[in-house]
Amino acid sequence: MSVRKFSCARNFVIVALASVVLTGCLDDTPETGPVQTVDWYQAHDDERRATLEECANNPGELKDDSNCINAREAERMLSSGEPRDIW
Repeated sequence: MSVRKFSCARNFVIVALASVVLTGCLDDTPETGPVQTVDWYQAHDDERRATLEECANNPGELKDDSNCINAREAERMLSSGEPRDIW
């Protein structure tokens, strides 16, 4: 019977290791780098414009991305709230 206990423990370890390994493989969220604040985007024009361009180029995946939201808000604030198309 001790052989069976060893077999169950071994199977459990194998399943746990496979789960840990596959967790990283299945993450398909796009990597957009560290999240910057609205204030940061207001102070960094080139980065704000590049982020807005990247977000506009892939709105299906990036529309809810924190950097896209913060860059859009910074752009809106810098435009003094004037309505304009930033996408």
